[in-house]
Amino acid sequence: MKALIAGCGYTGLRLAARLLADGVEVIGTIRESSGASRLEAAGIRPLIVDADDPRSTLTLETVAPHVCFFLIPPAPLEEDPAAARLSRVVGALRRAPLECFVYASSTGVYGDRGDETVSERTVPQPASAKGEARLAAERKVLELGWRLDSRPRVARIAGIYGPRRTLGPAIREGRYQLIAGRESWSSRVHVDDLVTALIAVWRAGASGRVYNVCDDEPHLSSEYARLTASLLGLDLLEISEDAASSLYNPDRLARVLASRRVSNRRLRGELGVSLAYPSIREGLPAALREEGSIR
Repeated sequence: MKALIAGCGYTGLRLAARLLADGVEVIGTIRESSGASRLEAAGIRPLIVDADDPRSTLTLETVAPHVCFFLIPPAPLEEDPAAARLSRVVGALRRAPLECFVYASSTGVYGDRGDETVSERTVPQPASAKGEARLAAERKVLELGWRLDSRPRVARIAGIYGPRRTLGPAIREGRYQLIAGRESWSSRVHVDDLVTALIAVWRAGASGRVYNVCDDEPHLSSEYARLTASLLGLDLLEISEDAASSLYNPDRLARVLASRRVSNRRLRGELGVSLAYPSIREGLPAALREEGSIR
């Protein structure tokens, strides 16, 4: 069994480790040759691929994976980059014995829903350029998947956190601030539970299906920030909404203020996923301990 991880970065490396432990051969794509040694050290076969370059993606024609996890994020400021990248990658794999093509999307496609709980049946309403790019990419991968028989599935992923991926550095350096008077609901997922979910989407999911990937308990964004600060013994800065409007560009501000509760019922019910970290109360301390920030 062979897996291709397109965009083998933070999540991809941990996904690869789990797949390798299960006896799956893993090929990981990176854009720069400087990262090849890190992949090789992890037991991953590195492949230098620039999804923006049609000639570069032709390299994938020789890989012949049984599953492809597409973890390359779209760049919303370019002209339809997600569609072009996906077309090149899926097209290069058209002769591969694919059991599944898993596209890593985002719960940001739901937009700002206040305190409403959203499921996969909720009609997406992106509130930012990044969310719009994600939704366009979802549609493209499903369209290409059916046409080229790559058995597409979409994982809509909530905010990812884990070792070396928390708010700790941003709070410590003053780059993260609470916005006074604005509370927004948020959902997150520990990177190890994300890996479990992605593998389940491949092995137990249905083609053409969308799956929300998040933990069991939505929370207020301030709760996550305050818990991080408390565990690390840091002070949190707070600014007004007017100050935030001048500090952030409109797209980022829309994402910061967007509020939604995301349901993972389909993930747990249909795919049988059991989370190691059902909420940030278990996951955040574990992440900080693993990185050595707390005991």
